[in-house]
Amino acid sequence: MEDTKQKLATSLKELMQSEAVDHITVNQLTDYAKVSRNTFYYHFVDIHETLTWIYDHEVIAQLDDYQNQRDWGDGLLKVLNYIEDNKEFCLNTFRSVNRDLLNRFLYGHLFNMVVRVVDEINPNCSDELRDEIGNFYGWAIVMQIVQWLTTSLSESKEEFLARIYKMLHTTIIHVVQKNTDLDN
Repeated sequence: MEDTKQKLATSLKELMQSEAVDHITVNQLTDYAKVSRNTFYYHFVDIHETLTWIYDHEVIAQLDDYQNQRDWGDGLLKVLNYIEDNKEFCLNTFRSVNRDLLNRFLYGHLFNMVVRVVDEINPNCSDELRDEIGNFYGWAIVMQIVQWLTTSLSESKEEFLARIYKMLHTTIIHVVQKNTDLDN
């Protein structure tokens, strides 16, 4: 059963090498994967759920170990490697009405990563401040990744990571400490 799900996911990724997801139908996907429509609907509700499953299984599920102050850069590197290795797939997600799907997946991971870093810096940080910081920096990183993707990865991963690290690392520490001092 999991093999069929993976087969459908792989087929969708292959079709998306040349076409935005909005232009791919269930019929095209099932023909390409050589499975019936009923088989598709046994595993997924629609193409969008298939796309969600791909991102969840290929990217997000692997990032939990990197959501801390010491390793967040390694987690971000995994995301960048995935984007680089799957450039057309990611671009064709972004070029569709599913653009928000890619943004939400990235944001969800990056929000959690930033929140865990804040918790490490100050375990007594208020939930409100922690969530504000997670929201702000989560979206900031997402927009930087989107810019990197839409400029055809013109900046090297190493340069990108160095820039993000420079902008965020001490800034998050400063914001947590400064706002925690104000609360006391």
